Amino acid sequence: GNKSSTILSRFTTSSVNKERSALKSEAMIAAIEWIPAGRANPTPSKYEYSRAEQEFLEKVQAGELGKEEEEDWEDVDDDDNDNESETEDQKQEVEVPAVDPKSLPADLRMDDYSDDEDGEDKVGGLLVGKDAEMMVDADDIDSDDDDSEDEDDLADVPDTREFTPLDLEGLQAMGIGGKAGGDEGYTLEDLQNMTMNNDEFNEEDDDEEEDEDDIDDIRIRDQDALILVAKAEEDFASLEINVFDTEYNNLYVHHDIPLPSFPLCLALGSVVGSYQKNENNGITAGNYVAIGSFEPGIEIWNLDVMNALEPTLVLGGMDTRGSEEEWMRMQMPLSTSANGGGKKKKKKNKKKGTAGGLREGSHTDAVMSLSWNTVHQQVLASGSADGTVKLWDCTHSTSGKKGDYIRPSATLTHHTDKVQSLAWHPSEGTLLATGGYDRRVCLADARSTDSQNVKTAKLRADCEAIAWDPHNQQYLTVASEDGVVQCWDVRKFGGDPVWSMIAHEYGGVSDISYNAHVPGMLLTCSIDKTVALWDTLNPSPKPTPCGSKDMNVGRLHSVSFYPSSPWLLACGGSGNEIAIWDVEGEDTIQKRFAGRTSGDVNVSTSNTEEEEPDFEEVMAAGDDQATTKALEGMNKSKKKKGKKGKKVHKRK
Repeated sequence: GNKSSTILSRFTTSSVNKERSALKSEAMIAAIEWIPAGRANPTPSKYEYSRAEQEFLEKVQAGELGKEEEEDWEDVDDDDNDNESETEDQKQEVEVPAVDPKSLPADLRMDDYSDDEDGEDKVGGLLVGKDAEMMVDADDIDSDDDDSEDEDDLADVPDTREFTPLDLEGLQAMGIGGKAGGDEGYTLEDLQNMTMNNDEFNEEDDDEEEDEDDIDDIRIRDQDALILVAKAEEDFASLEINVFDTEYNNLYVHHDIPLPSFPLCLALGSVVGSYQKNENNGITAGNYVAIGSFEPGIEIWNLDVMNALEPTLVLGGMDTRGSEEEWMRMQMPLSTSANGGGKKKKKKNKKKGTAGGLREGSHTDAVMSLSWNTVHQQVLASGSADGTVKLWDCTHSTSGKKGDYIRPSATLTHHTDKVQSLAWHPSEGTLLATGGYDRRVCLADARSTDSQNVKTAKLRADCEAIAWDPHNQQYLTVASEDGVVQCWDVRKFGGDPVWSMIAHEYGGVSDISYNAHVPGMLLTCSIDKTVALWDTLNPSPKPTPCGSKDMNVGRLHSVSFYPSSPWLLACGGSGNEIAIWDVEGEDTIQKRFAGRTSGDVNVSTSNTEEEEPDFEEVMAAGDDQATTKALEGMNKSKKKKGKKGKKVHKRK
């Protein structure tokens, strides 16, 4: 899913650089995202090797590190052959004049010290000066030491402590030291051994309990709901993984990830290509998040690692090959010394290509929107302030002049201004909706990169957020800066919207979210500090308002329904705190929506049996009618579905 950041629209500056400087002194939450239940690892790991560390360890284990050192380093003796050819005649020896020891002060005449360790000879006043009264015989010093040792020795001091007499009969009655009846029992030695063993056992138990306590502290339970919070405080930015205990209504930070730049948007994903080798050539499925920021690069982090030092992947951004190679070189001398290398080494003066600038195919400005494809789960779409939309295959890296890394599979240029919002269609994996500051919302097909083959609808203000209706997937809903929310049927895209309303009159709409469990339940938020609920199931002619609430966390920038529960929502904004609202206790809302709850979260209105063409194969096809054919396919799938209805389970 995608939750677009709505921050940049709050500033009327003409460049992102000015917007960046305006935000530096403001603490705020830029974006939030719920993690569906069951997605996260219940016991996240504490650490994961970085790419450079992993490569270094592999080379050490394979014995390749020494070979690289022989190529990159050389002996000092080989480098200094000219210095070795110097003759003895060319070397000048410095002679130190002899000094008569008698001419030295008394305290510097080292020859006067005695080498005898038995201490029988006197030191001749060197240590005690010329005062005869201060001179002490070494034997006297030894005797004083012996006396002090005798004074401290308590071995001959009698023990006057009183002890309770040992009751043998009582012990035997308890089975210790032989029972009174003559049966064998436990002896005192056995009791002592038992006590010692119990102590050791207790210590082991304590260690195990401590380990269990540590694991229990980080364990994610079934009743825990996880929510990601991208926030910034002055010059520090971070991604917090918060836990909301739905049983006791407790909210706390499970762990956080420091970020190098102010975050703008988040997108959850599950399939990426990792440097960790496995049977799938490094392709792993897990709990990942893509983060867009004021930097042109996109960082993908593993949320199941608590103390991650670097992202799993970076798409675009600055070329950092030079720093990784420098880290490897720094580890080489350490490895050599550990392996017994004794020769001094110094680096060759080799000219190597230094990395710098942006990676090939990278965005050139801030990344403002992200959306991870739910059908082709390795595909990520990104929208930037540079006016482009890029599609990334997160499992496929390519080689080039600047190295081996992931490059964009396609770049779409149909927008003429910043791209604020992105959203992949829930079931048609090649349809992508985009919205920008050129006051247009567009529908593009990933199988064609031709900007002419894009359907467009005009807006009266800048686009702020986009969302597909999960229960009626032909409907695309768009929120704009002037507070208007409109919905189009994409089968007739470009014409009049199905419905239109003013959701927030003052401040505009900053984000929208559909409830995945309750058909027709739409949520909006605004910088007027409120969230509002709407019923879009039967708009006549516009959705019905169902209530609003001031969340008391400042101007709101992001809002989202919890995908694993029908009544839980969260929002965040300028107050730098998140607010969670459980609408299950709201009678007005329950009367309208409680009868619509569905047990199936992943509701899909598409039931086509045809397989979609492979994403990578058809991307470069260049079909001019790709979007039209895709929309026609959606129409056919609707007709095939017929009158099959969804079962609705009433909440008891």
